[in-house]
Amino acid sequence: MKIVSIDFFPLNLIAPSDAGTDASADEQASFTPEMLAARRYAPPETALVIIKADDGTEGYGDGATLPHYLGHGIGSMLDWLGRFRSVLVGEDPLNIAGIHHRMEAVASIGVPGCRPAQAAIDMAIYDLAGKVHGCPVYELLGGSYRQELELQTQMHGHTVDQLLGVCNYYVERGFTGLKLKVGSQLRQHGYSKALFDADADKVAGVMARLPHHIQVDVDANQGIMNAKMAVAMFERVRRTAFHPNMAIEQPLHHLDLAGHAQIRRMLPFPVVLDEAVTSPTAMLQIVRMEAADRIVLKPNRVGGLWPARRIVEICEASGIGVSLDTMPFTLLGDTMLCHLGATIKHHYPLDAQGHTFFAGTPFSGGVKIDNGRAHLGRAPGFGVAVDPELLPGH
Repeated sequence: MKIVSIDFFPLNLIAPSDAGTDASADEQASFTPEMLAARRYAPPETALVIIKADDGTEGYGDGATLPHYLGHGIGSMLDWLGRFRSVLVGEDPLNIAGIHHRMEAVASIGVPGCRPAQAAIDMAIYDLAGKVHGCPVYELLGGSYRQELELQTQMHGHTVDQLLGVCNYYVERGFTGLKLKVGSQLRQHGYSKALFDADADKVAGVMARLPHHIQVDVDANQGIMNAKMAVAMFERVRRTAFHPNMAIEQPLHHLDLAGHAQIRRMLPFPVVLDEAVTSPTAMLQIVRMEAADRIVLKPNRVGGLWPARRIVEICEASGIGVSLDTMPFTLLGDTMLCHLGATIKHHYPLDAQGHTFFAGTPFSGGVKIDNGRAHLGRAPGFGVAVDPELLPGH
């Protein structure tokens, strides 16, 4: 079997006119929990990849770029897709190791900017291979522990009451994991006691009133300056509003593994690393530094399912938990994420509802979300169909 064509199409994801999470406190003062729950992200820059084999089988993949987060935009991703296409046409799509070897010959192993494009190719290859073999992708990855997965989502709002309103909205719908964002003002404006106290008080106010069975990851997105500041903030939370199911996610810069290890030693809360997880090699450094109890794994950021499974294996051998986070924010992307989640032994609630915040994509089928759970079927590949009528330029 040979690859005969690789086509890619930028997608125009459509979000509500008030999408985004950066509205001011005054603007959000009148928002209901339902309105806040509907606010998530501005549309990411996304591309669909279609790989066709010589027997007519097609595989679908997509990748997302967030310029403020991944450091490059759709133009860069399309350029990388073109470079990968130049070396992959004519190759055997069922030789997944060989496909990645060919891509790494173009990009090397040290160019993070190519990873979303690499992940989109990887996704399409796995989808195609699943269709050829007549099995779901999770079977290609070694089999599943489950086909029903618990879900996590993010809480947005400026006040404790707003955040708790969003929390109750999702808990009533069956979600068992929540993510609370802090640190954005510290990151943007620099340290001040007022900003530091505001974040600490927000976390404590929410933790004091959240049900203890809910997993809560307090995500600072690298917003806290150093380990001692992080310890001071979360020690205050421990003293005033201890929550037994709370974890601290990526409080420090992604390269500060020593600082995260220090936080682990000084606090009883698990430390979760997200932005630090960029490759299997990076994961090995996290293990060596004893810097994490759990990670957030984004296949889009590490180059796809092939390297993601290597990271999962490192984590499982090291006693480190693995959470998964929505990206590329489409039905296809979230379905891929759930197939990976099905293969991970120790299950944490995963964020796979990014696609529900956007319209304008050509996808149907795939993962089903109901009562705070994601449900996978047994359709070959990812079980996602693409409507060609909805592709750009049709």
